[in-house]
Amino acid sequence: MPTTKYIYKSILIWRYKYISQRQFIYILSILVGFLSGVAALILKNLTHFFQHLLEGNLVRYYHNAFYFVFPIIGLTIVYFIIKFILKEKVDHGIPSTLFAISKRKGIIKRKKMFASILTAPITVGFGGSVGLEGPTVATGAAISSNIARLFHLNQTTRSLLIGCAAAGALSSIFKAPIAAIIFAIEVFSLDLTIASMLPLLLASLSAIITSHFFFGSDVLLPFKTAAIFSIKEVPFYLSLIHI
Repeated sequence: MPTTKYIYKSILIWRYKYISQRQFIYILSILVGFLSGVAALILKNLTHFFQHLLEGNLVRYYHNAFYFVFPIIGLTIVYFIIKFILKEKVDHGIPSTLFAISKRKGIIKRKKMFASILTAPITVGFGGSVGLEGPTVATGAAISSNIARLFHLNQTTRSLLIGCAAAGALSSIFKAPIAAIIFAIEVFSLDLTIASMLPLLLASLSAIITSHFFFGSDVLLPFKTAAIFSIKEVPFYLSLIHI
């Protein structure tokens, strides 16, 4: 019976024979985008779960009195998770990812794949003054880094996949794929070439499709257009341009 190591080696050999490096990066970018979208889904749903749990019938009529208590309880729970389960510090999402790219050649520990999933929803759900964007980016970045390590990809490709994860995470959260790509290029200092743009686009689209599949057309920051653009207004806009 073939061992796991033998199967893994066979997959790597098959990939090198039949899939080019560029095609493989495209496939991985789609996978990373999908996994980043799933991570965003898990983080968001867990956060809402804790929020609804705390705002249920048990404390509905006394909720105002608990505004200062809930965050302390949440931070206490997170402290024990870090101390006894993770047993290491959970860094800020985007700064820790940038540090991994610049100082650790894009290598991120496996624990980081679920560290933010365990801590961020409790912190935010209990009323902590933080957001889910950083933890989602950190989770996606850790997943992409370890996928790259699994297939023995070089540092440049690892950094690109981490950028794909960041674009996928933000695309899934805000449903803004183009803005997510711009964010990834700007923050992670990726080269603006076709070789990097296409994987970022594939990851961003994969994540937003995943988000639409689970959340539908709901957006994090809903809005309505109050004024409709008319072609007759173009001269007035042009008059605002200072030469």
